[in-house]
Amino acid sequence: MILVKKGASIANCRQPILVALIQIASIFESEGVDTVVTSGSEVYKHTANRSAHYRGDAIDVRSRTVADPVVTRQAIADLLGADFVVILESNHFHIHWSPVYGQG
Repeated sequence: MILVKKGASIANCRQPILVALIQIASIFESEGVDTVVTSGSEVYKHTANRSAHYRGDAIDVRSRTVADPVVTRQAIADLLGADFVVILESNHFHIHWSPVYGQG
């Protein structure tokens, strides 16, 4: 199941991010845990001034519920391919769509 944390929003996320969210939910489901979006397109201060969140091109997904976040990060990256950047932060996976990286 995909859940959105109170205060987070995916309302203005672009299609590639929403499709990616549906795809990665299968990874979480295989581990028997929910996919929890902790940040999406809501407007609040992000670490980077030009954050992909502001464009609707990024989501953060809770990582603490999976057995091995490093393995899960790699599984997400492999599933989504070169047009996505997947970063394991302290308590979440930051996933953003950036097709420019996949063109090289």
